[in-house]
Amino acid sequence: MTRPSLRPAAAVLALAAVWLLVAVAFGAAGTLRPVPPWLLWPAAIGATVTATVACRIAAATGNAVVHAFWRRITSTWVFLTAGGVVQLVSRLFIDRSEALHPVAAICFAAAAGFAMVAVIRLPHPRRTWRSSLALGLDMAIVTTAAAIIFSHFLWYTANPAAGGTARATFLLIVMITGSAAVAAVIKAGVAGAGPALTPALWTLAPIGLISPVSWILAPVMAPWPHLDMSVASLPVAALIVAIAAWVQDRVNSSGRPAVAQSSPVERRRGAWRNIGLVPYIAVAAVATLLIVVTLRLGYLTPGLAGGSVVLTVLVVTRQLLALLDNAVLLDRLADQAHLDDLTGLPNRRLFTATLARRTERTTVAVCDLDGFAALNDRLGDETGDALLRAAAERVTAVTGDAAVVARLLGDEFGVLMPGGGTALAEKLVDAFRTPLRVDSRDLLVTVTAGVATGAGDEVPDLLRRAELALQAAKYTGADRAREHNSALDATAQHHAELAAALRRGLENNEFRLLYQPIVELPSGLVTGVEALVRWHPVDQPVISPAEFIPVAEHSGLIIDLGAWILDQACADAAAWQHRHGSDGPRVNINVSARQLLDPDLPGLVAEALRRHGLTPDRITIEITETAVFAGGAALETVRELRELGVGLALDDFGTGHSSLTLLRTCPVTTLKVDKSFIDDLNGTAEQEAIASSLSTIASTLGLRAVAEGVETRDQADRLHALGYRYAQGFYFARPVPAADIEALLTAPVLTP
Repeated sequence: MTRPSLRPAAAVLALAAVWLLVAVAFGAAGTLRPVPPWLLWPAAIGATVTATVACRIAAATGNAVVHAFWRRITSTWVFLTAGGVVQLVSRLFIDRSEALHPVAAICFAAAAGFAMVAVIRLPHPRRTWRSSLALGLDMAIVTTAAAIIFSHFLWYTANPAAGGTARATFLLIVMITGSAAVAAVIKAGVAGAGPALTPALWTLAPIGLISPVSWILAPVMAPWPHLDMSVASLPVAALIVAIAAWVQDRVNSSGRPAVAQSSPVERRRGAWRNIGLVPYIAVAAVATLLIVVTLRLGYLTPGLAGGSVVLTVLVVTRQLLALLDNAVLLDRLADQAHLDDLTGLPNRRLFTATLARRTERTTVAVCDLDGFAALNDRLGDETGDALLRAAAERVTAVTGDAAVVARLLGDEFGVLMPGGGTALAEKLVDAFRTPLRVDSRDLLVTVTAGVATGAGDEVPDLLRRAELALQAAKYTGADRAREHNSALDATAQHHAELAAALRRGLENNEFRLLYQPIVELPSGLVTGVEALVRWHPVDQPVISPAEFIPVAEHSGLIIDLGAWILDQACADAAAWQHRHGSDGPRVNINVSARQLLDPDLPGLVAEALRRHGLTPDRITIEITETAVFAGGAALETVRELRELGVGLALDDFGTGHSSLTLLRTCPVTTLKVDKSFIDDLNGTAEQEAIASSLSTIASTLGLRAVAEGVETRDQADRLHALGYRYAQGFYFARPVPAADIEALLTAPVLTP
């Protein structure tokens, strides 16, 4: 179905306004000079036909709910048009009476009924029994308030017609129309009709006032027969409907989603809109009416008194329900403040509060899942959530009923156990060596754990100590446990101080790069160098990389340090390329696991190459097997680096998780065989089997194999015999500054 433009709805709205102006003009003229009593009926019929067209336009677009609603409203105006035609024909040709013709009255009543049905048939969202009860009470309050106000004005106002039948018919129309308007208000302001219909419903609601106003004004207009309120009200109602149809057409044409999305700021600003003000407005209107009647008469009529009692009971009941809802909400908020939504376990806040109340001897263990982030990326969030729930059940089952188990962070769980039990961490590690059942499949996920035990004043600090032990265990690997001791506190203090010094060292340019040659066998010519960072603090001894690199990794400073190393190494490589061309050495740059998780790393490498005018083939990025074993973001970064054209070396090859599998998934160009396999070279087939096999694998796959840690002439000769063409180690050269590499490029560092 094609969407109409805004012009038809606007044109119909303008036509409805014209009919109203015509009716006003004719009505005013009839008060000045005699006119036929049927003078306003043609304009009224024209207005009802216009309103019918407006409803059709509103029904032409929008969803099924909008279409059904406006289709029913169209039927309303069809009956109003029919009633108007019958009344005009009756006045002109049948009985020429001013009284409302019975058929016309039936048409008008049917029109009001269709309007009522159209509003009532609007769908509403599914609710709980509590919210349904609250909604029912709100609707009852609005309905009762409307009934009190309508009945007062209808019964205590002069009758618009002398005849009992006419009066009863008119009264029926007034009540149905008013009820439809009340229903529209309830749907728009209490129950909620959705963003597609609510603006139009609010626009239609004033129609409900037309019939009561007509009832009240009928005696005033009695001297002028042509100002019959049943006909005078039709152009006004038609204009309101045309405005509502125009509003609906604009909503339909704007293509708003069924559920509006808003920002948190918008939601906060719209907080008052979420409160149903309509019941309060209705109660305020009744209260105002009661005050006015009491001041005027000195007492309340029985109808108003009885209605106010009913309204009071409804309001009190609604407030009691609101209080109960608030109590339930407070309980739920308390649960959310202390329980984890995903696992149902206590959260960190409740865990620390429970720990703070303990004074007797207590054990706290903390464990987290090894490699969970990469596993979650690979399997998806739903499987990751299921895995966390399964892990929570495993921890709870292992620790027993006496323990308090909490989810402290994303994949970190805490256990609080009365008494001493340093073996608790080992128990947790052993428990996870059995696969977890997740979504009808078994997943083996190990944990690393830390534990601390104490009593008295030490108890509140046990969580920090256990987490410190956990971090210490992570420094040495995964799937292991560590007990807290005083040395860990000193180490943590030292690491904190070292991290601060690292930051100052980066700012003060205290780092230097050394380069260890990679030579070709058997010639001994330097073909490449590995960049190795050294820290020379001012007025202090040189600090070993074995000491500061783990701290840089843990603190995140490895990102900044790695960026400096990359820039300096590229600058040196560019200088060698400028002086020696293709004979200049390739530069191997080590990249840590933390750096591989940085999505900006490929861009950083590309920018360094561009800045120094260096071709990508002069650079090789060295990574470890453990950094890319789990895949995920790290492996994606490696692939992006390879797409830049730089080489990729797998460092310490053969000592990681699954080297042969990595050769299929990781786009490496070089294998650096670990020193542990080189140390075993002694001429026997058993000791040399792995070194020989790795050389063969590299050759078959078209990769360069570099033997690391060569320290003797015998090792160099034997490696050449086993097929190795590149080697690195102290036997050839120790790490030296960039200036000293120049001398090594002109002559072999080894004469066979």
